[in-house]
Formats: sequence, structure tokens, C-alpha cells
Amino acid sequence: MTKLHSKLIWVILIALTVFVGYLYFMPKQTNDSQRGSAAVAVSTAKVETKAMIRSISSLGTGIANNSIALVSPTNDFITELHISEGKHVKRGAIVAKLHDVQERARVTELEGVLEDQKRQLARLKNLATSQATAQSLLDEQQTKVNTTLAQLDIAKAQLAEMTISAPFSGYLGLRLVSEGAYVNSGTVITTLDDLSVLRVAFSVAEHYLADIKLGMPITVTNSAYGDIEFFGKVSAIDTRLDPITRTVTVHGALPNEDLRLRPGMLLNVQLELDNRMAMQISEKALVPQQQKQFVYSVDANNVVHQTEVTIGQRIPGWVEILSGLNEGDVVVVEGIQKLRSGVTINQVGS
Repeated sequence: MTKLHSKLIWVILIALTVFVGYLYFMPKQTNDSQRGSAAVAVSTAKVETKAMIRSISSLGTGIANNSIALVSPTNDFITELHISEGKHVKRGAIVAKLHDVQERARVTELEGVLEDQKRQLARLKNLATSQATAQSLLDEQQTKVNTTLAQLDIAKAQLAEMTISAPFSGYLGLRLVSEGAYVNSGTVITTLDDLSVLRVAFSVAEHYLADIKLGMPITVTNSAYGDIEFFGKVSAIDTRLDPITRTVTVHGALPNEDLRLRPGMLLNVQLELDNRMAMQISEKALVPQQQKQFVYSVDANNVVHQTEVTIGQRIPGWVEILSGLNEGDVVVVEGIQKLRSGVTINQVGS
């Protein structure tokens, strides 16, 4: 009887153990199965073909297209001053005149001497036809005429220096002297700037030297005008690089008919290196593995597949796709860390 009770107790214990194990393991397996078959929530995006613009930014300084300081060529008094500060003058316009009485008198004197010498030369030539005079006298008089001509050219040049004119059309700066003042050679009278075109000088790293070409578009902004953009083109590239900074100086030209841009301005320059249509995806979609790049592409059944791609140029936030995908394909851009090939997804954002 005791043995029968013992066997019954063991049977009951085994049955309880099996039952408890069933209660413990079966729900867990069911949950694991349900969890494995649940769709993973991710964000996706389509592969697009759009403009890929590569550009570099730099700080530049505004420079007048032509700019000079008008200075006195000699020591003398200013007798006339025609300076309207900030006003436009045409090429050849008289800006100032110096006291030129001596220079004009010298020119008049030499012109009289030259006329007399030319008359004597003509008389000797007439006499030479009848051989009534020596050839040496004729040559001597010709030398005198030539010498006086040279002296007259010098005197006229000195007289012209007493009149200071605008060598090109532009805008006069501030008046730095007054009429009647005695000025020395080299004294600055005013400035002249051609502002119809503003040049901007900026530096570009050596890395981009091969990409820069004349005529490339540039976009310029300045704090004085907020978000207003000014457009121009690359007009010159320096033949030398700075050996310390390893940068090359580039000049751009900006139309400036409205005179909003001025020399000396600090300008924000955007140089466009490339602008073309290219198939692109977000950089966040890339999954690098060793030397290769992969993405998770999504099929019509919302199942993802790891796909190898070949990438090209990069711009901030985007990367060019050369092969591996087609325009319109859907790729995962967020939630990649939860994926593997064959997993079903739920697209919750794009």
C-alpha cells in the first residue's frame, strides 16, 4: 500500500512539473514568434534624380574694377578744383589745375623760336638749290629746328601735368585739399573708383584648384543686405599659391550698376563647382561595410533587401548613386539598425 502511494505521488509531481513547464515555455515561444513576425517601423525615401550642386564657401573683400588716387605731379599752388564728392565723372574730365603761368610762357616762347628757325631753314633750302650756301649751314639749321622741337615737346608735357584729369570714368571720393593750397609732388587730391563692376577677392584651398575655371558662377551676400544675393562669375585665378596657407586667390566680377556693393566690403562668397542632374539618396541610408556601401531597399511587399550600391559625389546630406538602384526605388533612411534582409517593415515616415 505504501509503494502504491509513493508511485502515485511521483506521478502527480511529474504531471505538475510538465504542466508548469508548459505554462512557462509556451507563452514565451508564442511571444517570440509573434515578435519575429511583427513589422519593423522605419522611415523610407524614394531614389530621386535632381540637381546636384557642389559648392564651396569663402570670405572675400570687395575691390573696385579700377581704382586710383589722383595726386599732384609737382610742387605748386592749386588754382582750380572741380571735385563733387561721390559724383560720377567721365574719362578726361578736369579734376584740378595747378599754377601753370611759367609752363604756358615756356611753351609760347619755344613756339616762337621754332617758327623763326623754320623760316631760316626754308631760306637756306632755297639757297641750297642754287648752291649759294654750304650744305653744312643747312645741316646746322636743321639740327637747331630738331632741338627746339624736342624742347617744345618737353614744355608741352610739363604744361599738361599742371592739369589733373580723370583717366577713366568713375566716382570721385572725398576732397583732401582745398583750392589755393600749396601741394607737394605726390600729394593726394582725391580718389577715383570705377564701381560699375565690383571685383571680389577670395581664397580657395589647394584641394579645389583643379575644379576652378574661369566663368564659374559665384553668389555673394553681405550683412548690410541680409539675404539678398548678388550674382557674378570668376574673372581671374592667381598663378601662384600662398606657400603658407596653401590657398589660391580668386577674383570674381559682379555687375554693380546700382552701386550697392562697395570696395572694402566683407563678402560671403559661394563658388559653384558643379551643377548637374544626378540620382541621389540621403546619406543616412548608407550602410558601410569594409570598402563597400549598402542600402536596405524595399520591395512591393514591404520586405527589405540589403543591396550593394556604387556611390559618386557627395554634398551635405546627399550622395550620388552610380549603380545598384533605379530612380523611384524605395530605401530605408531611419531605423536601419533594427533591420536585416528579409524583414517586413512598416513605413511610418518618408
